[in-house]
Amino acid sequence: MEKNKDMKRRSTFAVLFYINRTKVRKDGLCQLLCKVSIDAEAAQIGTKVAVDPVIWNPTTGRADGRGRNANEVNRAIDALTDEIKAHYKRINLSLGFVTAELVKNAVKGI
Repeated sequence: MEKNKDMKRRSTFAVLFYINRTKVRKDGLCQLLCKVSIDAEAAQIGTKVAVDPVIWNPTTGRADGRGRNANEVNRAIDALTDEIKAHYKRINLSLGFVTAELVKNAVKGI
């Protein structure tokens, strides 16, 4: 029994990007959103990036093509993913546990 106390508990961690197709802006672009899931708890993070729904690939969670909008979107996805993973590691080391809300607040600077 003593062994289980010292073992670190592993948590599930996932980052998912998607677009909100229900709210299309006047210029025809949709807002890119990010969902951080940790241990079946999720937090949604709004990005300041707009995506053309025609080039959005929901299976890969990225924009297809090599156009200006696709490159901008994919760079923003990579940067935000790296930032989220860095915050996750930092919070896990300092507190010993992580929640989706803690990661969301760290990304937003709260």
